[in-house]
Amino acid sequence: MSFLEKVKELFGFTPAGQSATVKPSSEEIKRTEPVSVAPKPAPSGPPPAARRREQLLRFVINKLRAYQNEPETAPIGLKLLVSCPTPEEEELYRVVLWANQPGKFQQELNRQLADNYIVLPKNWRFEYALSADELPSGTYREGNLALIIRDKTKPDAVPLLARIVALVGQTEHAEYTLNSTEKTAFYIGRGHTTQTTSGRVRTNDIVILNDDDAGFDPNKGAGNGAVSRAHATIRYDAANNQYSLLVDPGGLPASGNKTKIMHPDNSVERADIAGMGYPLRDGDQIELGGEVVLLFSYL
Repeated sequence: MSFLEKVKELFGFTPAGQSATVKPSSEEIKRTEPVSVAPKPAPSGPPPAARRREQLLRFVINKLRAYQNEPETAPIGLKLLVSCPTPEEEELYRVVLWANQPGKFQQELNRQLADNYIVLPKNWRFEYALSADELPSGTYREGNLALIIRDKTKPDAVPLLARIVALVGQTEHAEYTLNSTEKTAFYIGRGHTTQTTSGRVRTNDIVILNDDDAGFDPNKGAGNGAVSRAHATIRYDAANNQYSLLVDPGGLPASGNKTKIMHPDNSVERADIAGMGYPLRDGDQIELGGEVVLLFSYL
């Protein structure tokens, strides 16, 4: 800068359009600096349902350690109780237990129990209940989980309840409730009564309407005639705390009839041996005479 320009600047004679350069203060620099935001860490590990499932399986296995290499005294049934304080928690546990795939969780649990040398009976029963209520006392507990172990030395005082509903065909009532403390045998047949070969009169508990019964609908009950008057019996098996289907003479191939059980896993079991009990699973469909289908479910 020349001497003349310095004098002009000293007396404020700065040329128009030019302004003195003003350095920003350190405070302004701080305000204008971009703020760096740390990225959120990506979630690691398996999804929530998988983690809860692993936790649940470990809980059951640990509570059954006493039964390792003891198949003779192994439990005949397990009931898992889960406390779910919120609807979101309950929905999560439905995913954990594969609620939309009946039998899958029990199969996985059975496999892992076997890997730990805990072998349960072939027809052992698994149940679960999700509730916002407090867990009952006198059970194996851990956090929000509780386990009831049923074996032959501990008779279950709680009645075993089940329901029968007609999916195809017409029954006298819309649904039938089976209660193990009220009866241990529930007869299935067409019509209310029939006389057996011994002369004894049999009264059916689950009535498939005959065409001359009051309330019979020819459209709804079109296939009812394929069912025998003494077709089958659902019997409570106290030793295994479960219901089983026994086919009576009228429902056997020898009488020109047929009976089968369609399981939730799409497998089909033909019930064609007299006197043999076929264990019923939750969600089984019982086909009578190839025409009438009854849905069996535990309550």
